[in-house]
Amino acid sequence: MIYTDDMGVATEWSMKALGLMARHGVPPLPQNYDLWFRYASGQSSDLNEEIDNRLKEGRKIDDQLSADLHQRFVTHAALAEATIDAGDKLNVEVDNILKLVEAAAGDSTALGTSVSKASAELSNQSTPTDVRRVVEAIVTATRQMESRSRELEERLQETKGELNTLQTNLTKARNEARTDGLTGCANRKAFDETLAQEIARATSNRSALCLVMGDIDHFKQFNDTWGHRTGDQVLRLVASCLKAGGRETDTVARYGGEEFAIILPAISTDDAERLANDIRETVQARELVKRSTGESLGRVTMSLGVATLRPGEGSATLIERADACLYAAKRGGRNRVVSETQDVSLKAKAS
Repeated sequence: MIYTDDMGVATEWSMKALGLMARHGVPPLPQNYDLWFRYASGQSSDLNEEIDNRLKEGRKIDDQLSADLHQRFVTHAALAEATIDAGDKLNVEVDNILKLVEAAAGDSTALGTSVSKASAELSNQSTPTDVRRVVEAIVTATRQMESRSRELEERLQETKGELNTLQTNLTKARNEARTDGLTGCANRKAFDETLAQEIARATSNRSALCLVMGDIDHFKQFNDTWGHRTGDQVLRLVASCLKAGGRETDTVARYGGEEFAIILPAISTDDAERLANDIRETVQARELVKRSTGESLGRVTMSLGVATLRPGEGSATLIERADACLYAAKRGGRNRVVSETQDVSLKAKAS
């Protein structure tokens, strides 16, 4: 979160951000504005360094790259802020509990001292009045300790509730940091982490693991023709088909731009290929309609590649082979699935 009490400064940052977005052809969407406002303010050195390096290299910073940078530098920053906030609150709660525990321990010591002192005061010559006075002192000390114990118990219950809330907020922040804001799929960071975990599990259990890489056909042409808002609609439509077509154990991720990935644990190559084809047919069957006018924009198709984990293989090689199958599907005419059970080189020559 960026704060400033100077309205003039904030206006200057805003105008600079909008100017940069116009210069680079970035649509003035809230997420893009958030990113470029942060750049204009100069309050995120890592973000500014990344953008400056790309500008020096002459690389275009379009809306897709803006979305990727927002995911890396803004969403993750929000998670860090939530973590720091939760840590601060936790420290306060722990400090309060320790003070109550110390007070309760002091009351317990006081009770022990009162009892010891009373025992020393009583003797065979003590009168009923002496005994009553001693008993009253012990009762008073006991009540003080009971009161402190109840206070401590109530505070512990309150703290338990507050800690549960902190845990919920941290979980929410973590999920948001691992989720693509547009499609609701896992983002690239979550994909990388999950794929590494599934490869480790498959290697340990000696079980099968497949990776599907999919790409929307002619997406740039579609985006240029109908605009970015409609392009976003296409991405959401495809994402919903991918999530609906997968199993509960599968992970659907937006790999980047119009490219998606599905991690499929414990599945054979043939079954993974059938699942990919089912998804492809589901996407193709969905007619896209422009919401503002009801105009039909035709149908969307996808090309998909399927690769199976090999012994001793890591994430990079598995992704590379799945990508090779994907591009073979592209070269072979699009709107198809190519897996390693097929001759990828032959598919490449068929174009």
